[in-house]
Amino acid sequence: MSVLGDGLINSRTTGYNTSRFNQWLSDVDIDNALGLLRDQLKGWGTKVIFTTLTPCDGYSACTTTVDQNRIDTNTWITDQFDLTSPTLSSTDAEAIVSVTDPTSTADPQALKLSDDAAPADFDSGDHVNLTQDGYTTISNAYDLASLGPDA
Repeated sequence: MSVLGDGLINSRTTGYNTSRFNQWLSDVDIDNALGLLRDQLKGWGTKVIFTTLTPCDGYSACTTTVDQNRIDTNTWITDQFDLTSPTLSSTDAEAIVSVTDPTSTADPQALKLSDDAAPADFDSGDHVNLTQDGYTTISNAYDLASLGPDA
């Protein structure tokens, strides 16, 4: 059960609140965390496939800082290249489901989820969550044959 008070959502069962969670997120070095995860998975012999983060333009919590963190994380993900076994690869979900926001004055223009007619209607309406078509389009981008063991 959650209670809204003093601008924070507090959980009666865990004692966590959004300000503590947001502080924890801001303290995390995402590149280092993803690098540790990559190294641990590869150490266990697990093939690693990263997926870029989709845009959130238009979502109220998607500040310039939040979107820049997303862009930086996507850059880190797409810069990863390692052909040693088990292999590491990435799927660019951002490129698959996003379009340039024609109302953006940023340089380069901000990206947003495509809201074209089905089956290219990837924005569920809140500008951050995908529609079923969005999830299907991303899942279809994976080469299923490459998901098996390295040769």
